[in-house]
Amino acid sequence: MSVFLAAWEQRKLGEVVEMFNGDRGVNYPKNSELVAEGIPFINAGDLQDGQINLENCKRISREKFNQLGGAKIKRGDILYCLRGTIGKNALVDNFDEGTVASSLVDIRPKSIDGMYLFIILNSDIEYRQRVLSDEGAAQPNLSAKNISKFTIPAPETEEQCRIAEFFKSINSLIALHQRKPKCTFKLPNLT
Repeated sequence: MSVFLAAWEQRKLGEVVEMFNGDRGVNYPKNSELVAEGIPFINAGDLQDGQINLENCKRISREKFNQLGGAKIKRGDILYCLRGTIGKNALVDNFDEGTVASSLVDIRPKSIDGMYLFIILNSDIEYRQRVLSDEGAAQPNLSAKNISKFTIPAPETEEQCRIAEFFKSINSLIALHQRKPKCTFKLPNLT
């Protein structure tokens, strides 16, 4: 694959996406403002295996959501962890509206295929740059500004879509094989 990477145009992540930080201001939701039913308020713990687990996520009211000046999640965005487990990320494909805690950034593909970008953000291409950009001393830490400078391969859109489809089919095949029942064979007792 490295042969192809050399031929593809290289772009800065910030050139092909929009980034939205979580609101860190006075309107940041307090525990007393969380509600049982409402708009998802996603934190790093809700990012699991590349997906958003909404089962136990915190929720805020519509009124609180409207007060926030930070990220307003849309389907197709990628949520990326800036503090703690930096680089952990998930593709938003199971809900249409929400916001993020201050430890996350909402990445919205602009002139790049979202699934292709998700693959890149889960590859060595991202990992090598993340390790070099870590600003944390006691706790790993990145800024949205730093990740916007990550260099990514940017083939033509049609090629991005083919690559994304290829990896989706591989992931489906892996999942299928993981679900197959394991064959167990007991040796007869020969004593």
